Amino acid sequence: MKKYFAVFKKTHEATEVEFPDLDGCVTFGKDYEEAYSNAVDALAGWMAYAEPRFIVEPSTYEQLKNKKGLIVPIPLDLLLLKSYEEKKRFNVIFSKSVLERLDIFRKKTGLKRSTVLEKAAEEFLEKHMKKAA
Repeated sequence: MKKYFAVFKKTHEATEVEFPDLDGCVTFGKDYEEAYSNAVDALAGWMAYAEPRFIVEPSTYEQLKNKKGLIVPIPLDLLLLKSYEEKKRFNVIFSKSVLERLDIFRKKTGLKRSTVLEKAAEEFLEKHMKKAA
């Protein structure tokens, strides 16, 4: 799992977070825990929308150890990164019985139809793309 170091600085109002390697990737939180959670999200969001030329390899701790503040490794959450991916709308037609079963399942799990269908499509493609290769 790829990680980028962030610098946490405590102020009177908040805990500020900056990623030295990622220009403009900053966030904050009312305390360390919230700042850390926001940093994980900020990193994924920044990576999802950054132009490739701005994405650099992470610095090492040794390269950043002289920065003022607490230096913390932040993991790049790939599931969160994927959630930032652009969505496309399309129409789908199902038989009534399949749609009824789908709705029973999604209501039990609290998922949306689109989430269930996307996950099913990913599993199907993963399984069948290997065979087609």
